Amino acid sequence: MKKSLLALAVLGAFAGAASAQSSVTVYGIVDLGFAHVDDGSAAGSKNGIDSGGQSASRIGFKGTEDLGNGLKALFQLEATIAADTGAAFNTATAATSGPNTGLSNNSGGFNRFATVGLQSAAFGTVLLGRQTSVIKDAYDQIDPFGDGGTVGAISSIFFNGALAGDFGRISNSVKYTSNSFSGFKANAAYGFGETVGDTGANSNYGLGLGYANGPLNVQFAYHNQDRTNAALVQTGENKLMLLGATYDFGVVKLHGAYADTKLEAPIGTEVKFRNYMIGASAPIGPGTLFASYSANDNRTVGDSDAQKFAISYSYDLSKRTNLYTGYSRTSNDNGSRIGLGGTAPLGETASIFNVGIRHKF
Repeated sequence: MKKSLLALAVLGAFAGAASAQSSVTVYGIVDLGFAHVDDGSAAGSKNGIDSGGQSASRIGFKGTEDLGNGLKALFQLEATIAADTGAAFNTATAATSGPNTGLSNNSGGFNRFATVGLQSAAFGTVLLGRQTSVIKDAYDQIDPFGDGGTVGAISSIFFNGALAGDFGRISNSVKYTSNSFSGFKANAAYGFGETVGDTGANSNYGLGLGYANGPLNVQFAYHNQDRTNAALVQTGENKLMLLGATYDFGVVKLHGAYADTKLEAPIGTEVKFRNYMIGASAPIGPGTLFASYSANDNRTVGDSDAQKFAISYSYDLSKRTNLYTGYSRTSNDNGSRIGLGGTAPLGETASIFNVGIRHKF
């Protein structure tokens, strides 16, 4: 009997040590609501129950293992869920317009994150796999809406929509993020195109530098995308730059961003854009009000600008559950089609209204 108790005690000690050194977390978001969407199409507007009105519905798994001497192993798997239909995973879809026409905007399966890597207390973190680009890491911190949901996401209008949808993520990539030094942090990423015969074809790379300390957050990032076809002919190159900042006064947080974009598609035909965003977020009652005004300024083609206004309110029922409602309106000049459906003519106005519920677990 004593030997059995001793064996159980030893086993319990080992189990306790193992659980202290490693952990796995299951997490997610279920976000569903009513949405009225007018994308300018001749067929008219759409009403329905949509997934991801405030932030994408998802399920994820992440974990760490303490390897000792300040070193940890990390992994993360995260997939978008189409909660309105119950589909387990979103399937890969291709862009039908814009600079990424024909390219898949997600990989299906664990399309949001599929990474493994190492974190060092002395040198920072290195991750391999599918993950957010450096420039998305930057604008997610500046956008009042956190680049989430269908109403106010900054990527829907910045960079002429080149990073809209899931193009803010890169596959086959390696990313380094430094530790914070008095608020300063740097990161860099490279996504391999994995094209046979041309190591640079369809590759991505990005560089970023940020300062976050107290009420001030300033972010700078650069992103480069190569586009090469199956015949190994370069068909396009996108060069994107972002500078943004937030300042939290307590009663209100101010948000501002500027971006410069050069899109070459085809090569030799360059179109330049500038983007501007001013916004605010403020705690009001048991929730938060978000608002932003964004502009896409076409510096090459006349009468091709777009402006977007977005506002939403999130009402907290608990730390994990909230109600929300939002509205956005995107106005296009005669040569622009930001926010429009595939069949909509140029120059139309797009709008979205939604009201829903979001639960985090």
